[in-house]
Amino acid sequence: SIGLISRPNDDWIIKWTMGTAFRAPNVDDMGKVFDSEPGAVTVPNTDLEAEYAWNADFGVAHKVNTGIKIEVNAYWTRLNNAMVRRSFLLNGQSTMLYDGIESQIQAIQNAAYARVYGVQLSVEAEISKNLRLSSSVSVQNGIEELDDGSTSPARHAAPVFGENGLYYENNSWTWGLIHRFQSEKSYENLPVSERAKIELYAKDTQGLPYAPAWQALHIHGKWELNEWSQLLIRFENVTDQRYRPYSSGISAAGRSIQLGLNVRF
Repeated sequence: SIGLISRPNDDWIIKWTMGTAFRAPNVDDMGKVFDSEPGAVTVPNTDLEAEYAWNADFGVAHKVNTGIKIEVNAYWTRLNNAMVRRSFLLNGQSTMLYDGIESQIQAIQNAAYARVYGVQLSVEAEISKNLRLSSSVSVQNGIEELDDGSTSPARHAAPVFGENGLYYENNSWTWGLIHRFQSEKSYENLPVSERAKIELYAKDTQGLPYAPAWQALHIHGKWELNEWSQLLIRFENVTDQRYRPYSSGISAAGRSIQLGLNVRF
């Protein structure tokens, strides 16, 4: 990798980096057999090769005035031989009887290429001596090449998401009101490989899978008991929303209260 950071004055920071990296297949990628979804089974692929990425990003941070900072970061990544799960032939067969169900055979394979790019915007403001506001939003997009040469939205490009926070600090106490959100990803914008995974997504008015928008509110607190211990308080999902982060397949926890103690020796 190579990078450059410039500080023309105390109010500006300009950053630029470029780099390359690779990820080798792990044991699960190459040798694990598992039922990825109803009616499908993933089998080993010993011909799987490493995927390689080329990255570039550019960022600018500026202090508008005392207490306000704005930062913008843009990034681009191209991935060759991207590892994705697709239909696969095993001994010349496209299906097999697995756990009593006739299932489509799939395997982790090297796609031709994938490309992801996006922008992140963040703002921090010192409202008063004790009150601080922060906000960030990320917008990203991506495509991947399919077996037939056509393209599809990339699976790992999430819909627009972000976080807003209002923080209050007073002596040994710190409180934060945190708002997290994610926009909708419609069926038309879902990756082709995801559209059959009805167990991961909700259904729209036409009965097609999609990732609905959601937002959740949290309250986090921290009390410095002394120089070596902290009491942590978290009130998660205050409004008890039922939501699922994009492509995770796991719904977030409902309303809950968590208590913790940090001790430093």
